[in-house]
Amino acid sequence: MVLMASSQLKAEPISIIDDAGNTITLSGPVHRIISLAPALTEIIYHVGGGNRLVGTVEHSDYPAAARNIQRIGAHDRFDFETILALQPDLILAWASGNPANQLSRLEKLGLLVYRAEPGTLESLASTIQQIGKVVGNAHEGVARSQELLIKANGIKQEFSHRQNLTVFYQVWHDPIITLNGNHIVSQMLRSCGATNLFSDLPDIAPVVSLESVIKRNPEVIVVGGTPDGAPKWLKNWEAWGHITAVARGHLFSVNADLLHRHSPRIILGLRELCETLDQARE
Repeated sequence: MVLMASSQLKAEPISIIDDAGNTITLSGPVHRIISLAPALTEIIYHVGGGNRLVGTVEHSDYPAAARNIQRIGAHDRFDFETILALQPDLILAWASGNPANQLSRLEKLGLLVYRAEPGTLESLASTIQQIGKVVGNAHEGVARSQELLIKANGIKQEFSHRQNLTVFYQVWHDPIITLNGNHIVSQMLRSCGATNLFSDLPDIAPVVSLESVIKRNPEVIVVGGTPDGAPKWLKNWEAWGHITAVARGHLFSVNADLLHRHSPRIILGLRELCETLDQARE
């Protein structure tokens, strides 16, 4: 009877494919996991795996419990000694945000690295599902991923068919940085019934000139701000009154933490973005 019980309790192997196409095989759910991005840290907690998180990077500040987790560096520089000392079963990496050479070095040290790149709401849902699986909460991962897509679809149905607006979305002011059509923010703009004015550019976060913004003449300018409000440089646009967005007073700020982090809270950012753009329609 004892032998039978122990065999029934033995964890089933887990095999997953990351966003880089690599197959990762685990003997069972991980007990010690390190996150190399604040968004991935959020997802771990979101699927109930916070008790398995032993290390993360700077700016992993949500939920509040994440602030107490051991720091192993920043998203672009790792403390390899600390990582090794933490003896992780798995490292969750941000494929385009963490340096590729440092991720390769982790693997050469014998560590398992899962590369996540949730570039759409659908792939974010898939990432949530995968992380739920590796922390032993597969059902929670499925439920949370479905919840994300249902909420996103509801917002899309509410806003996507409203009067179309051309939007210049600004990440930074010096130099002027925007986002192209491959960024998840562009997908969210479409869900809100708007068009990203620079969706055609090849780089994911291109630098654009003041002249190009003036020439494309957006109806709305939205900048990534903080939970406390708009950055001071939003007012810089007021000097260019011949831009339609400026002439109509359509200069807005949204919480960049919600929109730029590919985490479950992006749904809150999506609703904020849609409701902000609706102010321009009014």
